[in-house]
Amino acid sequence: MRERPGPSSSRRAPRRDAVRNDAVVLQAAREVFAEQGPQASMESIAARAGLGVGTIYRRFPGKDALLDAIARLFVDELDEASAAALADPDPAAGLERFLDFVGAFNTEKRRYASLLAGRIGPDDEVSRRTFERIRQLTQKAVDAGHLAPDVTGDDIRALVAAIHAVVAATPDEDGSAWRRFVRIHLAGLRADRTEG
Repeated sequence: MRERPGPSSSRRAPRRDAVRNDAVVLQAAREVFAEQGPQASMESIAARAGLGVGTIYRRFPGKDALLDAIARLFVDELDEASAAALADPDPAAGLERFLDFVGAFNTEKRRYASLLAGRIGPDDEVSRRTFERIRQLTQKAVDAGHLAPDVTGDDIRALVAAIHAVVAATPDEDGSAWRRFVRIHLAGLRADRTEG
């Protein structure tokens, strides 16, 4: 009777190792793709992760599977950022922090964004939840008097999409272009904006 915990714990250990290895591989892949772009090899990722390439292929059969996992991780991270922004008692600060996250997030994946396109469908449940949080955050900022009464969640979603386009179109790595873009557009959305 006392022998049962042994096999069950030994079965759980590889699962923990696999989860840890997945996290290490995904982080390494993000770094290598960010540096090398689409041409990054699985061997380069394995070297960065400190794992054998065979270990990576057992979990991710190829580059497409790895990119699918990274795309899923990005969607989850964006959702977590929107949740944190919505929970901020100061909706203006929450919105600005969220948009800052979006800019940094797009800057990280600028070299391989094209490889991630279309990997998450438009009906993805997590993405829908993120969009709803953006809508709620926008309404909170309007209700608090930080944004003009006519600003909607769709306006902020459009700004999020535009940040992606600005990052893709500018060669700078320091984020100055997208930060300036966000600052100008937020000024235009504020409740105290000067009417023309």
